[in-house]
Amino acid sequence: MSNKPYVDEIIKAMKERAEDISEEDQTDQEYGTEHINQLKLSCQTLQESHSFEVGQLVKWKKMLKNKKLPRQNQPAIVVKVLAEPIIQGEHDPGSTYFLEPLDIILGVIDSDGVFLTFYHDSRRFEPLT
Repeated sequence: MSNKPYVDEIIKAMKERAEDISEEDQTDQEYGTEHINQLKLSCQTLQESHSFEVGQLVKWKKMLKNKKLPRQNQPAIVVKVLAEPIIQGEHDPGSTYFLEPLDIILGVIDSDGVFLTFYHDSRRFEPLT
């Protein structure tokens, strides 16, 4: 006799409960003055633009890191500034990458010592000082 139907029911119930907890966390959250100020500052910081050049060192702006690499405060080097941005092809409008303008190619060295390049939205970066 197989326990598969029983196990499937348990997994389904656990997923539903996890969704309920997630929704509860979101609806019970208080959004005070500190949160509102952080939201406004993040928007303002995203709007501040910089002119980058090939060979320039950059890092993520505070609160604007949306990809794994480079890591927060990890220096990256500008490999190329694109004349026309590539629009991220993510099809889900709920994704943080939906229609993201990728206008800069950055290089980083990963934990294995390999130089990697990635396309990014330059609005999320600032010069490394």
